[in-house]
Amino acid sequence: MNDCEQQARVALENQDWPAAIRLFRQALNDSPQDAELSLLLAEALSESGQTQEAVSVLEQALQEHPQEVELLFALGDLLFELEDTEQALESYRKILQMNPEEGEAWASIGLVHYQQQRFVDAIESYRKAAKLDGESAFLCTCLGDAFLAQEDTGQALSCYQKALQLDPQEARVHLSLAEIHHERGDLAAAKEACCQAIVLDSQLAEAYVTLGNIYLDLDETREAVRNYQKFLDCEQSTLGREIRAEVAALVEGLKAEMS
Repeated sequence: MNDCEQQARVALENQDWPAAIRLFRQALNDSPQDAELSLLLAEALSESGQTQEAVSVLEQALQEHPQEVELLFALGDLLFELEDTEQALESYRKILQMNPEEGEAWASIGLVHYQQQRFVDAIESYRKAAKLDGESAFLCTCLGDAFLAQEDTGQALSCYQKALQLDPQEARVHLSLAEIHHERGDLAAAKEACCQAIVLDSQLAEAYVTLGNIYLDLDETREAVRNYQKFLDCEQSTLGREIRAEVAALVEGLKAEMS
């Protein structure tokens, strides 16, 4: 490893993206056939928000190394991030052409199918991944999400429970359980699961909305308002602006009823 590459790796580790990009480009000029350098340059570009440029770097590297699995995975993941789902699928399928038993590729294909609302295909892909690599909390959660999208709450519940057996620290899985219990009218179980989600991640904003809804159904309006307010305190993202407005209006209405 030359000094330029070493400095580039240090810059990447320190999240100094401009320096990492500059140094990896220099290192690639010296070693243009080094697939790992292309991979690391793409990572730095992606982290700095230059996702399309990162894709270009990977595509160029793949012209020289068409069977480099890590390059194909990285390209597929970036294309998926850019919502170019068909091209992402093509990258993952190229991996399977070389190794049909690559479980991670099946899992990635499942994620693409899920985003495209092809839930049956997603479930099939997740199951293939689990058969090859063994069950994991991640795969069980993905299966749960796909079954829930099909409104199969029984299968979804089973998958989420299995996910928590494998990793009980997953706050979002506890929240998913809470939402299923709430939908089924089991308010005690819903409250318990939602509270556990908040214990594990106090910044999980949507958990406060769910807990507020549960308290509202329990006729505990003050607790509902308190949790809705916590949501408003936590949720500051631009994407959450619409639901913030809805929750704020609900809070004002409930306060008026209590006064």
